[in-house]
Amino acid sequence: MLETLRTWAVQDSPPGAAITALVARGDVEVGALDRAIYEERTVVALYNARSATAVVPADEVAAYATAQLPADESEYSQLVRNAVGEQQGGVELATEAISDALDGRALSRDDLHEQLRQRLPGALLPWCEGCQSHHARRGLLIMAGLRGKLCISGRVGRQPEFARTDQLIRWNAPADAGAELVERYRNLYGDSSAADFAEWSGLARPHAKRLWESTDAKGGGERLDGVRLLGPGDPQLQRRDREAFVPDPAWRKQVWKAIGGAGVITQDGAVVGLWRARKKGKTLELTVEGDAPDVREPAERLAPHRGCTAVKLR
Repeated sequence: MLETLRTWAVQDSPPGAAITALVARGDVEVGALDRAIYEERTVVALYNARSATAVVPADEVAAYATAQLPADESEYSQLVRNAVGEQQGGVELATEAISDALDGRALSRDDLHEQLRQRLPGALLPWCEGCQSHHARRGLLIMAGLRGKLCISGRVGRQPEFARTDQLIRWNAPADAGAELVERYRNLYGDSSAADFAEWSGLARPHAKRLWESTDAKGGGERLDGVRLLGPGDPQLQRRDREAFVPDPAWRKQVWKAIGGAGVITQDGAVVGLWRARKKGKTLELTVEGDAPDVREPAERLAPHRGCTAVKLR
């Protein structure tokens, strides 16, 4: 499990993506990932620069996070610019407020925003029509997380619970973290470009270009032998060369839908079909499209992680 997480590309967006990615790459005990994140603290879940929930080994999370920190405001992504608005020093103000609110305690999302309403200027608390309240935008939570001041430490009902990463684990980032992020990317996807790296990482183009040029390491790309079920949000579905990975344009539309995209079936690394799953009682029903091989074995390995004891293929 940790070997796969060391790619720095496993995310839990959409929810369940992380465990599906891990099961596609090896045997994982049911509940092992949740225990590692919420009890053992050997794995950390936090928001990355792309706004996805990244899942990273605890001993590498400081390097992963600080690699995404901009050198100055000229490297702010649009996500961060939108969160800061016209507020001078907004990132620093928000990070300090989040750090103070979470000092020595964990808070639900709603409770954290209530604390921030008491600590932040109005310019950093825009009105949210969906929530019918004023609250800090996601970009500020991301920046606090990249500085070790916020991670997802548990669940409170249907909400995430937040705590300070630097109070849960040792936070010690190496100076060359940016170069390491590029090397992990190249190891996973092989030949690429600074522009593709910027889109994958969510970093602003100037920031991504600076990191890209900090190393000339060559990558080989991930090998996926045999038959695999790669779900939405899988590291391979985060790649930017979508036409090369999924040549069929109709399939690409299904895989990269904004909501409810299909997973892909790969055989020795090549996409040979699509799959979707739904839980019906204790049965995991898989609908398969394309001239795909038998997927019962990987489906049966996934089923218990979805709370199922049987598999039905359609």
